[in-house]
Amino acid sequence: MADNAAESCPRCQEPRIGLFCERCGHTYIGMAAHTPPSWWAVIAPDREYFKAGIGNAKKFTFPANVRPRRIKLTGAAVRIGRHSASRGITPEIDLAEPPADPGVSREHARLIAQPDGSWAVLDEGSTNGTYINSDPHRIPIDQQIRLSDGDCVHLGVWTTIILVADPAPRGAV
Repeated sequence: MADNAAESCPRCQEPRIGLFCERCGHTYIGMAAHTPPSWWAVIAPDREYFKAGIGNAKKFTFPANVRPRRIKLTGAAVRIGRHSASRGITPEIDLAEPPADPGVSREHARLIAQPDGSWAVLDEGSTNGTYINSDPHRIPIDQQIRLSDGDCVHLGVWTTIILVADPAPRGAV
């Protein structure tokens, strides 16, 4: 454990002291030293976000019976938007898949890998904005906002993307 002094908690960045984070309680048991967690995006229609009407929901009907999708975050960046063959846009998180969210821009936002293994979100100038957790104010355009395990990214009329850090890497789904 002598090497733990330079390590920090993957959830809250508190310096590591022992087997559990002193600030958030994250456990290091079962984690290899300095192994960053695998990150996943869980994408689903969110009835509460839809009801809040932030994404101009009054014009649309909430999609029924949609199961959440789970996508492993890999690489330096993950694009969020809607596929467009004519524009050559193929985002890794494609919100044109049924149910297509009409409030999502073609190139809406991007998740950006951080040097410490965490992720940030950047709104790329979307029409309807990007929101974090319960904050009713859209995030600034072209400014990276650091995300933590469990943070919700709201966009479009009904879409919520929950970031999940998995400390025990598994095979992709």
